[in-house]
Amino acid sequence: MNASSVTPVVAGVSGSAASLRAVEVAAREAGMRGLPLRLVHALQYRSGVIDAARGAGDLLREARATALAAAAGLWTTVELIEGDPVTGLLRLSRRSALTVIGDGRLDDQVCLPREATAVQVTARAYGHVLVVRAAPPPEGPVLVGVSGSTMSAPVLEHAFDAAARRGVDLHVVHVGEVSHRAHVLEDVIASRALAYGVVARLDVVPGDPTAVLRRRSRDASLVVVGARGELPYHGLLGSVTQTLLHHARGPVVVVRTPRTAPVQRAAELVRLA
Repeated sequence: MNASSVTPVVAGVSGSAASLRAVEVAAREAGMRGLPLRLVHALQYRSGVIDAARGAGDLLREARATALAAAAGLWTTVELIEGDPVTGLLRLSRRSALTVIGDGRLDDQVCLPREATAVQVTARAYGHVLVVRAAPPPEGPVLVGVSGSTMSAPVLEHAFDAAARRGVDLHVVHVGEVSHRAHVLEDVIASRALAYGVVARLDVVPGDPTAVLRRRSRDASLVVVGARGELPYHGLLGSVTQTLLHHARGPVVVVRTPRTAPVQRAAELVRLA
């Protein structure tokens, strides 16, 4: 296999505890998917060039050792990128199967900082982004919140795939009333559960989606959520996604739908008007 011809999993390396945990998670993700792992560190020359390069090299060597300890035999490459880490990770996200980064201690902040690397990359990436905490995640199911719209399909598919790869149950939460949309969701989930060999449960509950999913996320080993509900335009995050990035105990993967989806959805809304 030529690693350069295969879309890799990309992990950002900063040296923080969350970053090292992200490297472990990224290595396991790459191993489960049969993909190479690309470890990257953004080098900013704020001090002496030699000292900065030496420190960056040490970080990448440590990260590579961490990755191989998590997934022995994994095809792993390391790369120094010059400049701002957000810019570099966004560029690499165009050609990555998944971008994995540490959360930068978002859960310690009173308010979600818009300028934080994790927030900027998650909001503006061209593909899926997995944000990892420094602490080990709960040993619970995969949790996914769905609206039942056409935008829910890729989010739900990603959640089933994640649960199947991890060998855990999937809990699907739809916040709203029991309706035709909920019944359709129930049928879709039953079909996908059979296809993936996953035990899946749908909960239809009333209330505010942000509060419900924040509460349910406490026991989840992974939370899967769309970038922005029914209109996931590039560069935006919905309130539910922002809240989960800020407060979920475990890792959060933000799924981006195909770039044509908002246009298709807008056309549907026009036809229904």
